[in-house]
Amino acid sequence: MEECNSVTEVEATDPFVDELRAQASDLFLTDDISVYASRRVVSLSGKLMTDAESAFSTLERRLEKLGYLPILSRDKGRDRILMVPAPAPKNRRRVWVNVVLFLATVGTVMLGGALMEEYNPLVDPPTALLRGFPFACALLGILVTHEAAHFLAARAHGVKASLPYFIPMPFSTIGTFGAVIKMETPIKDRKTLLDVGLSGPLAGLVVSLVVLVVGLRLSEVRSFVPETSLISLGTGLLVDWITSTVLGPLLDHQVVILDPIALAGWFGVFITAINLIPVSQLDGGHVGYAFFGSAHRFVAVLIFVGMLILGLFSSWWLLWAVLVFALGGLRHPPPLNDITPLDRKRKILAVFSFALLFVLATPRPFG
Repeated sequence: MEECNSVTEVEATDPFVDELRAQASDLFLTDDISVYASRRVVSLSGKLMTDAESAFSTLERRLEKLGYLPILSRDKGRDRILMVPAPAPKNRRRVWVNVVLFLATVGTVMLGGALMEEYNPLVDPPTALLRGFPFACALLGILVTHEAAHFLAARAHGVKASLPYFIPMPFSTIGTFGAVIKMETPIKDRKTLLDVGLSGPLAGLVVSLVVLVVGLRLSEVRSFVPETSLISLGTGLLVDWITSTVLGPLLDHQVVILDPIALAGWFGVFITAINLIPVSQLDGGHVGYAFFGSAHRFVAVLIFVGMLILGLFSSWWLLWAVLVFALGGLRHPPPLNDITPLDRKRKILAVFSFALLFVLATPRPFG
């Protein structure tokens, strides 16, 4: 546990502490200083004399020369500036890891698509794997678009991000567990948090819907035969509307046998809906914190309870709730500037993402 004290006489005369304090002297009315001695972290409490956005920008520029970062927060009308050592630069990226994982994911997704086309690895020649090419192109197109949007949005805001790490999942229906991008520098403010978090789901959804429409045109409508072994996929309001628009109204005894391309589109929509859940480290969690701020913890608890309730309809929701809690918890780390709120345009985008989750999600995704 780190020791935190109001500044002592020794600390008060520490030239480095004085230098850090001087960086904020024209921006911040300080009434208390605390020093975390073990890490030389300086905390100023008081009142900002200018708006948080411009104060953060000025402090960031000044402290960068000293190897420090500012962290701004506000609690019950009291402002705080925490000056912390900037994280050490990352080692040289091992791009070959990203390439190997991507190529492995291409292989596993193609295998998944081929298995859907009744490929038998024990009988069919290796070239028969090409049956999975349309599915692989469709699904990987969605995932690459999603991750590229995150990457470009991060770079646009000056946030260093890794190339995507694709996660292969051999011998499964879709062949992948998605992809992740690592933020290599801290998120500066809520605007950046929302833009980076929401860019991926929106871009991926656009491609998913195009793929879904194309795939539905290639799909087949049949009369349901009770003895037939079929896996039922749940659909949300938007997918229901698109299906009825493309294929026309279905009779009670009819089912849609999805083409692999349509299945890729369905998975793209499904992945988007999951990512938009405003909890933990999901993309929706970033949007949720950007919109609700510190109140996001309460919202996340409600969402988590809702997922447990949905577990009554499908055990998949229960499994996902446990994974979300185990891997990311319900807390979301704040950005460096946690005072400046979202502008009106971004607030509307956040509300739109919450509504989008409602029209995309389904209580029973499988079965």
